[in-house]
Amino acid sequence: MEELIRISFSPVNAFFTIMSIIMLLYWLLVIIAGLDPDLFSVEFDAADVDGDFGVDGNGGSGGFMKILEYFSFDELPMMFIVTIVFFSMWFLGVNISYYLGVESSLLGFILLIPNFIFSLFLVKILAKPLGKLYKLVNHKGEPEIDFLGRRCNVITSIAQDKTGMIELIVNGDPIKLYARSNTEERITVGQQAVIVKESEDKRYYLIEKFDY
Repeated sequence: MEELIRISFSPVNAFFTIMSIIMLLYWLLVIIAGLDPDLFSVEFDAADVDGDFGVDGNGGSGGFMKILEYFSFDELPMMFIVTIVFFSMWFLGVNISYYLGVESSLLGFILLIPNFIFSLFLVKILAKPLGKLYKLVNHKGEPEIDFLGRRCNVITSIAQDKTGMIELIVNGDPIKLYARSNTEERITVGQQAVIVKESEDKRYYLIEKFDY
């Protein structure tokens, strides 16, 4: 145990040890105090809204969002992802230090790069099954709303290959959804449309312009 503590708080592993402890305390608060694990989630579809929002001429943040999607960061709340990464890097770092006898801080920091890459692929492997389990466990019991056939207002421009936002009123409450055009016709801000179906990956709805 003393050896584990010494290795865990060595210069190379101390940061991941501390962050893993913080993650453990966070999840205890989630269980005990009822914190919402979705609190720090990221809406990945937002990167597509209104013409590749936030993307510079070189594909800056848009490329970054694609990388996150490749590693399945959109399958789980962000705190789940961060927890997996920190625990994975802590576990690998401690074992590398122990079994390979890595004492050099420089070598240890160099090994953080493959350690981090491995952790990302671990997230990719675990995200889908954990995501399905999370959806089952986190079901809050609200009645499901059927949006198909409902009229809506377009609040950002929408095309067949461009995600935008729509707004509709359900039971007196305004609801905003991500949507794309179901046809090649572009639907502009302020126009009314009808929701015709949901995308196969259930990330957005397909709409068609409503003609009076």
